[in-house]
Parts: sequence; structure tokens; C-alpha cells
Amino acid sequence: MNLYIESIEGGTYIAAVGESGADTYLRDKHSDSLSFQCINSIKLQVENMHFDKIWLKQNTPYEEMCGLKSSDESLVIELDWR
Repeated sequence: MNLYIESIEGGTYIAAVGESGADTYLRDKHSDSLSFQCINSIKLQVENMHFDKIWLKQNTPYEEMCGLKSSDESLVIELDWR
């Protein structure tokens, strides 16, 4: 099982678990979606779970803000979770 973290607007993160994609998003006891202000908060939320890989998808308008051609592709990197 993998953990998929995605940055969204305003410095907020959401997270999901799945085998080959973000199948199940993390939710609270009322089944509302959880959002996090930092990656460390996600790490604390899932500290009792084991993941094969942790992926971070960065959604950022940086290129467009700097006057570069914007891209539809997001930066996806594997995180070292130790």
C-alpha cells in the first residue's frame, strides 16, 4: 500500500492511500475529508500504518507566476519517510 500526498492551494495538503493510486482519502470520524497544514501532521496521523512508498504531488502555479509557460503536469516525487 502507498501513501499519496497532494499539495493544494493555500499551503494545505490532502492524503490518500492505495495500491496504484489515491483510492481512499484520509477522513475523520465523521467521514469528512481531512486536510493538513504540513506533511509532518500527515506523518503523525498515519504513524501506525506501513507504506511501501510515499508520493508527494506538488500543485504549484510557480511557473506561471514567473512568466514561464504553464504546464498541466504536476511535480511528483517519492519522499523518504524515515
